[in-house]
This record gives sequence, C-alpha cells and structure tokens, in this order.
Amino acid sequence: KKIIVLFYIISFTQLFGQSEDAKTQILDIMSKMENVPEYNCEVKIKIDVKFIKIKERTGKMYYSSPTEIDYKINGFAFLPKKEMTATSSELFKKDFIAIDLGNELVNNQDCDVIRVIPMDIESEISTGQFWVNKENLIRKMTIITKDKGSYDALFEYGDIKYDLPKKITMLFDVKDQKIPALLSGDLESFSEQKDKETNEISKGKITIDYSNHRFN
Repeated sequence: KKIIVLFYIISFTQLFGQSEDAKTQILDIMSKMENVPEYNCEVKIKIDVKFIKIKERTGKMYYSSPTEIDYKINGFAFLPKKEMTATSSELFKKDFIAIDLGNELVNNQDCDVIRVIPMDIESEISTGQFWVNKENLIRKMTIITKDKGSYDALFEYGDIKYDLPKKITMLFDVKDQKIPALLSGDLESFSEQKDKETNEISKGKITIDYSNHRFN
C-alpha cells in the first residue's frame, strides 16, 4: 500500500511538476487561518441525507484554534469530527508537494486549482485539492483520505473578520447507510435503516451557516 502511494506521488509530480508559487500560496492561506483569534459564533445546521430525517438545528461554536473547536447544538450531538481548517491543516504538518493545475470557475469566480500531496506516506490524508480565488480565499476543497472516506466542501464568504466563511456546504457519498468516518460524528445513530445493508451509494449534504461572531 505504501509503495502504491509513493508511486502515485512520483508519477503525479512527473506529469505536472511541483510549483513553489502554489506551495507558497497555500502556506499563506494556512498561516492566515492559524492567526485567527479565539471567537464564538452562532451556527445553523441543515442535513440532507436520504436515510436520515433531522430538522434544521441551531447552536453555537466556540473556536480556540483549528484543532480546538467545540459545538453546542440544541438536542443534537452531531457535527463533523473536525472543522474544515483542522482537517485541511493536517496536510501541512509535514512536507508536501503542491501542484498547479491551472484555473477553473467556482460559482463564477476564477480560481487557481492547487493539488496538495503529503510526502509522509503515513499521512491519513492521501491528497487535497483547493480552488483559491483572487482574494486568496478557498472557494472549494476536496479531501481524500486513505481509510475514512472523502468529501467536497464549498465555502461562501461575507463581511466577517479574518476572512472566515459565512457558510460551508459539505458534499459526500453515502454507501451502505454509512457516512464517511471523517464526517460522521454520531450521525449514524439517527439512521432509520442503520442495520440494513443496501450497497446503495447516494449523495449526502451538510450545510453550516455561521453568524454573529464575537472575537476575544
């Protein structure tokens, strides 16, 4: 398995070539995220998964750092196991390759597309891909892990300090009534057909709106 991952890294790098500019761009974004001060805000969560029926929930998020985040949701014990910045920042704990894949439109915004591959073959994340707009904000992100599934995240921004998103939409595949482990929390406990194996793959979506930020 490790040999396959290493071969993938070498082949992809030879095909597209590493970009120091792309690497610097991603590191600048991550540095900006890490410099966000502690804050709390209100959150609104909507879940759209075929076999789960949960009404829209509201609560609060308490942010200390990308890896220290606490959610208080009324009557609801689920949220992604890690905030988006915490998951993506795992890619940059050790050395990585950044590859410039050109440009694409995301919601009518021209974005640089950057593929990130960790050099550490023990990394939980196999690869990440980021769509970065001209304001150096991540508009879209795809994270692929070795054992815990994968997901896409779309980011919307507003008039919030430190370039924090006002809305994140996560899209993922649901197979055999199971949410990817990276996102599941204890969401599967809400499944009405949890024990039924269907081998069906469907699409799931989680939308989180952030508002009324209070910075320390």
